[in-house]
Amino acid sequence: MKNTLKALLLPSIFVGAALLAPADLHAVIPGTGVTATQYDISISQVELCSDSACGGSVVVGSGTTTFDISGVAAGADVGSYASTAGLVAGETYTHVRVTIGTVITIAGGGLDNGGQNCQTVTGNAAGNAAGVGTGTVGGAGTAMALTIPNVGVSTVVQSDYDGFNLSRAAGATTATITFPLTAPFTVGDSEPLVKVTFDTSDALGALQTGAGTCAVFPRPPGVTIDIQ
Repeated sequence: MKNTLKALLLPSIFVGAALLAPADLHAVIPGTGVTATQYDISISQVELCSDSACGGSVVVGSGTTTFDISGVAAGADVGSYASTAGLVAGETYTHVRVTIGTVITIAGGGLDNGGQNCQTVTGNAAGNAAGVGTGTVGGAGTAMALTIPNVGVSTVVQSDYDGFNLSRAAGATTATITFPLTAPFTVGDSEPLVKVTFDTSDALGALQTGAGTCAVFPRPPGVTIDIQ
């Protein structure tokens, strides 16, 4: 599901760029990516960074807030979280770092890697960092609180997360994502026009575990940003 907001929303770039997930990187994650019609993610901090290591950073948003980025108001909601008040004109930033919760509430479904109609179902075993959630073959997707799995779970390897610049300790309740802006951003005297599009059309992982059974887990959403 794609949702676009076009407005004077400079803060939206902070979260949007950090969650950017190119389609070619999605291909290496186990299973298939299917549509999430609900994708509630909690954000506790957003930093604007002057380099990839975030050695010099400015906190532009803090305090845990949950956003459903599959919704049509996602861009506006995320935009209101961050503030540009502390930024100094003339400073240049190249990356953003976002701290997120590792439990994401997702509803949705679609064909898994075995061709089965794998759906999230409220009440199914949701799994945890050491194990993926249990999906249901058939029906319609309803909300489940799914956890980003540890490396080693269901053939997830470190490079799957490295491709998204996602860092987390095994079993941790938070993770950080650092990603470059499409171009360095220099703070000016006025806010630019920013177009932010969230795409959750393959943000749910569906993995066949047997004949008539499947597993579900979070995958990174896609985000594209156009600054004018």
